[in-house]
Amino acid sequence: MGKKRYIIIDCKDCTYKSEPVKALTDEQMQRVDQDRSELYFRKGELLSKQGMLMTHIFYLRTGFAKLYMENEGERTILGIARPGTFIGIQALYGEPVFPFSAEAMTDTEICLKDINVFRDLVLENSEFAKRVIEILNRDLVQSYNRMFSLSTKQIDGRFSELLMFMRNVFYQSNPFTLTVSRKEIAELISTAPESVSRLLSKFKSEGIITGSGQTIEILEIEKLEAMCKCEMLTTYKI
Repeated sequence: MGKKRYIIIDCKDCTYKSEPVKALTDEQMQRVDQDRSELYFRKGELLSKQGMLMTHIFYLRTGFAKLYMENEGERTILGIARPGTFIGIQALYGEPVFPFSAEAMTDTEICLKDINVFRDLVLENSEFAKRVIEILNRDLVQSYNRMFSLSTKQIDGRFSELLMFMRNVFYQSNPFTLTVSRKEIAELISTAPESVSRLLSKFKSEGIITGSGQTIEILEIEKLEAMCKCEMLTTYKI
């Protein structure tokens, strides 16, 4: 369970403000502050559970979270939430339950914003509402892209996309040291953990990456980018 932290800085002065919150008046920001809490989660802890009653919108201030849905014990990864992401905003209207689960992939800080205050602000402030809609549209496009990737790309292409994401976004370095397990990598690219080991060996033997232990360095950026764009033309299994 996340550990509650005292609020030291209000929304007006916070350096992690979201784009919608930046559109609020000082009075509206004060209302958000009155019903706001902060929670800290360690890697592997559950932020939200699919189907759980939702009283607050979660805002990811720092860290990354894995979003997934479960059905009869089977888990489907929807994507990775980055800093600046709202979790649960998809259920702002309609049934007030979390549509998916979220698990911290790193140590993570979230800001809880009362869902009723959030709804009121959508009606009161047109610019705030516009920016919320922009976030929903962005998330929808990202979901479409992930669906396209999983359904049309070879496993090499999906693995290449993940490596580029880790280099450019998750770790923002090259080389980088993996802090996720082979099982988590397998879930993210929809394959078996054994296949991840084979992919790593294959990419190393082809000179695309190098490294030992948990450290990976990408040597052939252009080749990896080309593999990200490769679509599946025939049935391919690894």
